[in-house]
Amino acid sequence: MTDVDEAMLTAAKLAEQLSGNIDTDRDLASGAGVLDPDDIPASVFLDDLEPDIDGGSELLSLVDRTQQSRQASRAIHSGNSQLLSHLVGITEQDLDASALRLPLRLDDLMTNNDATAFIGGAGNPNTGKTNLMALLAELRSATVDDLLVISNSRTWARTDLVVTSAHDLAVACIEHRDRPKFVFIDEGSTHFDARTKSYEVAAQFSPLAKRMAKVNVDVFGTVFHTGKDCHPELKRLFTTAYFKHSKKEVDFFADWPADADKPTDQLFGGTVENLEPAAVEPDPNDAAPWDWNLEPDLFSKDIEWEGLLDLLKNSNS
Repeated sequence: MTDVDEAMLTAAKLAEQLSGNIDTDRDLASGAGVLDPDDIPASVFLDDLEPDIDGGSELLSLVDRTQQSRQASRAIHSGNSQLLSHLVGITEQDLDASALRLPLRLDDLMTNNDATAFIGGAGNPNTGKTNLMALLAELRSATVDDLLVISNSRTWARTDLVVTSAHDLAVACIEHRDRPKFVFIDEGSTHFDARTKSYEVAAQFSPLAKRMAKVNVDVFGTVFHTGKDCHPELKRLFTTAYFKHSKKEVDFFADWPADADKPTDQLFGGTVENLEPAAVEPDPNDAAPWDWNLEPDLFSKDIEWEGLLDLLKNSNS
């Protein structure tokens, strides 16, 4: 193990100690290793007050989450792998340090040079395709400030806005265009199937997708079964794809040719094993409905975003 790997492992173990997963005699501030040095006295003060005041635990948790999100964003942009290892933590005493780099590499794929990242997940039934997409949303939420999660899944606790149509998605994206957004449309094998939704995807989704970067969509993701039930227009957009072999195994890819059943250009040197599940995922029995009802040629109109938003809202009134 290199000196860098050892430092990453040590930083991760510190996070586990602070979480109570590893015994230690040290009495450190709850945000030690994450807080700015100037903020540590305030954190220690809140630690001491927590048992004695109403809402002390909630206040301390709010301070910690705010600071950790800010520091995680800085760590991602600066490549500070030690801080990220500390933020993520580990539960195993002997962990190959290369595994600690996986969240960094996945987050870098989603950053996509500040353009919208399009992610497609495929695989056999009951292999955790949706769970992995939820895991990516959790990772992105930890590193992007004020991330808005939009989905057609009503059962996903992380969904901030539920949209069940192309019209509603366009409204949400334009109305919240100042906030970064993670959009996940579940049941892509039905909603983006070229055999049944060819015209709708080409006429409605493609024009919207080409403008997602302008309305600050950070990541767009969907899941399906194989390339046969995914529209070629969508496959052309994918900047990252994954194929789930089982709940514990997944292959990541850099490309999915429009005419191919499977993605190409494998990433990370091979199959990723024992990937941690998401803390919260949509109910697999969620119907996740979707309606292709966006006005045709909407984006061909010579109109500003505010006027476009008014037009969309009025057309649905």
